[in-house]
Amino acid sequence: MKKNSETRTISDLLNDSIFNQESKTRLNGVVKQSTVFSFWDNIVGAKFSKYTKPYSIKYQKIYVSVKSPVIAQELGLYKNKILKKVNSYSQPLGLEIKDIVFNYKNFHSSNPVSLGVEDRPIFLSKEKLQSAKISQTTQEKIKEHIGKIKFLNENQKENLVSKIISTYQANELRKID
Repeated sequence: MKKNSETRTISDLLNDSIFNQESKTRLNGVVKQSTVFSFWDNIVGAKFSKYTKPYSIKYQKIYVSVKSPVIAQELGLYKNKILKKVNSYSQPLGLEIKDIVFNYKNFHSSNPVSLGVEDRPIFLSKEKLQSAKISQTTQEKIKEHIGKIKFLNENQKENLVSKIISTYQANELRKID
């Protein structure tokens, strides 16, 4: 089997995206997409958030996995309203979404419950995460590099910094286990 040279770990992506200027354009796309996805619950509301998962933004379309064709049909009725809400989050980031594609066939494959035991995510409590110490210089570098991102407001920058630091802490805990 041929190994894809583009395959990278999350840790590599975080390190490159924060400390390496070469991947700046790719990082911007990934950060913009994940920022929009992080607001998905606000966009579709509590009624649909547990039955839908956005998984890609390509060619001004957002692709959403839905649990059933009935939900996809109902969401189709609210498509224009959802597009307006998505664009309220995506346009400040420089993304314009013109269409939504609802796909019910891949919902179960992206559901963590259907994954094998070794593929299931490990959830760590805040207390456990805070027990992992990250050097002050690393934290300062993260804050400095995230501070340079122009398309995020200050609140979004703070949230991104805390998520990256939490990821570093989780990686440190995984090294110990």
